[in-house]
Amino acid sequence: MPLAASWAVVCPAPGAAMTSLRGTWRLLRADHSLDFAPGVRMAFVDDDHLHYSFDVGGARQVIALRYRVEGSLLRTEVPGTTHEATARFEFGPGDALILDFAGARAWFVREMEATPPPSGTG
Repeated sequence: MPLAASWAVVCPAPGAAMTSLRGTWRLLRADHSLDFAPGVRMAFVDDDHLHYSFDVGGARQVIALRYRVEGSLLRTEVPGTTHEATARFEFGPGDALILDFAGARAWFVREMEATPPPSGTG
């Protein structure tokens, strides 16, 4: 089956979870067992593309992933590989994104988009 077809969005209210996930999320904290790299960010850029980024050796590394939502499950994969990760997700207080990896949890906060200054100012 082609990758695009296998990664179609499946959720109870089509588009609802996708709209909620869309945007950039910064890691606030995580259970120690998850061993996240410093500066983790996830940018859900459209209905099936995710940019996972982190800091390594003073440089920013970005991994392009595909994702899909199935109910309360977030499934990610690195295109062209068989590596897939699955986590339950929910939205917590303050619009936090909580990922649950079989009991180990990570909390992300949404980064606000920069608003351009009104025209005619400066």
